[in-house]
Amino acid sequence: MIEISSFSHQGHKRKNNEDSYLVIPPWKEPALTAKICLFAVADGVGGHVSGEIASKLAVSSLFESVSGMNGQGQEFSSSIVETMVTDANHSLRNHIKIHPECDGMGTTLTAAAVSSSSAIIGHVGDTRAYLLRDGTLQQITRDHTLVSEQVRLGSLTPEQAQTHPGRHILSRVMGPREFINVDIYQIDLKVGDIITLLSDGITGLVPDDEIRKLLSEDSAFAKKAELLVDKANQAGGVDNSTAVIFKINEIPVNFPAKFSVERAKAVIGDYMRG
Repeated sequence: MIEISSFSHQGHKRKNNEDSYLVIPPWKEPALTAKICLFAVADGVGGHVSGEIASKLAVSSLFESVSGMNGQGQEFSSSIVETMVTDANHSLRNHIKIHPECDGMGTTLTAAAVSSSSAIIGHVGDTRAYLLRDGTLQQITRDHTLVSEQVRLGSLTPEQAQTHPGRHILSRVMGPREFINVDIYQIDLKVGDIITLLSDGITGLVPDDEIRKLLSEDSAFAKKAELLVDKANQAGGVDNSTAVIFKINEIPVNFPAKFSVERAKAVIGDYMRG
């Protein structure tokens, strides 16, 4: 089975939480029917209320996308995930058309879909996906920020980028435009892999090496997301912080039968973790 940890907090400086996240484990619907489990983090932008609306709309759209799948004769591919993310963008655009007061809202979105022995990640913005494999932490996604673009062009060093005053200005975000380019990454999974989705409230304050150490520690897996958020809050908590973490304990990923003992144990485990 997959082990999962998730947690979100508004931080010490913000009055509300504009982050949203989604966890659809393999033992619950709609994953049971779709044969796809899904994890996502969205970080809303555009103001006190609009950013929160944008991130919630994005993850709600992802849930509806998985709910519309039947898992029969459907190849798990990058196009499925790309369509999920573009549909989420259309959901934001439709909301703005009906509610013009929300014009200017947007959200980042990083979603990881898992089926069989593969994970496919769809990414827009600066919410990051990491892979921890054999003790090595790798950032999978590329930040869509103006500063990151300058680093890639050689105009800034990575060290300069870390303290640049414009490091949080997004170069790509969902919502403002009708069409969006989605970065897609595919991972051939191995037993023991840990994939972590983090909003920039964490990655802006917690160094990668600290993330790696915490993920590698022999501690209760269900608490790891909360511990990462705690680290961000201890470092100032200047932004909302959200972490969704999952560990692959078997290949292929198993989707238990609806009335199986295996599923019952997983559901009870969810309840006990509260």
